[in-house]
Amino acid sequence: MPGEKTMPKNVLLFCYLAITQNPVSCTTKIRRFPEGFMFGASSGAYQVEGGYAEGVDDGSTGDVAADSYHQYQRDVELMKELGLDFYRFSVSWTRILPRGFADSINQAGISYYNNLIDELVRNNIKPFLTIYHWDMPWNLQVLGGWTNPFVVQLFTDYAKVLFDKFGDRVKYWVTVNDPRKACSDEFNADIKAPEANNTGIAVYLCAKNILLAHAQAYHLYDEKYRKLQNGTIGIAINQNWYEPASDTIDDYQAAADARQFEVSIPNLCNI
Repeated sequence: MPGEKTMPKNVLLFCYLAITQNPVSCTTKIRRFPEGFMFGASSGAYQVEGGYAEGVDDGSTGDVAADSYHQYQRDVELMKELGLDFYRFSVSWTRILPRGFADSINQAGISYYNNLIDELVRNNIKPFLTIYHWDMPWNLQVLGGWTNPFVVQLFTDYAKVLFDKFGDRVKYWVTVNDPRKACSDEFNADIKAPEANNTGIAVYLCAKNILLAHAQAYHLYDEKYRKLQNGTIGIAINQNWYEPASDTIDDYQAAADARQFEVSIPNLCNI
């Protein structure tokens, strides 16, 4: 609000309860974040875009959602008001390549993401682009999705389109968002890919291929685009943390095994 004082983002407010009957007291303590620390927000295309009938052949996407497809300028305005340094968003594979293959690029999809990226840059907000956040074109899903080894190359082809179209402005790339959940949810539960979730074996096939796809896209960027575009690329890993149920050696080992099972991924940069 006009005239209202705002607290700088390197100040944290601590409140505490006094031992006596005094009311709650608050004290301000200055704690500075490291130089270069960035504040931001993140989203996924399916979660926020909507615009299901805008330049997409098939109407089986996220319908309206948060309508970011039409409201992206206001979204960026809100980010600027919050003082964000970056915005991590994902690109819908289907919106860029409706049939899943790089021989048919949807220009309307390219234009949408160009507009979003330009709006972010114009407002001094760094775009962080996630290449895959769980929305695979249906044509590829019926071929087995991530259980099909050919999808590794198709993902790399898709990533190349994004590097070519947006890499002049995007300097932060994420290949895959939460690969463990992408595989365990998609092929182990009745929520994402009913055509393929018929056996636990699919989870392991998915994990192998999704990591190979990450590695191949990483090397493509590292070898062809990094020097030219001066960006960086990685993967977004998620995990659950497990503690032993008792002090027994077996329970400690079980907790350690469970943690490793979720996040013990080899040095992906050297695959």
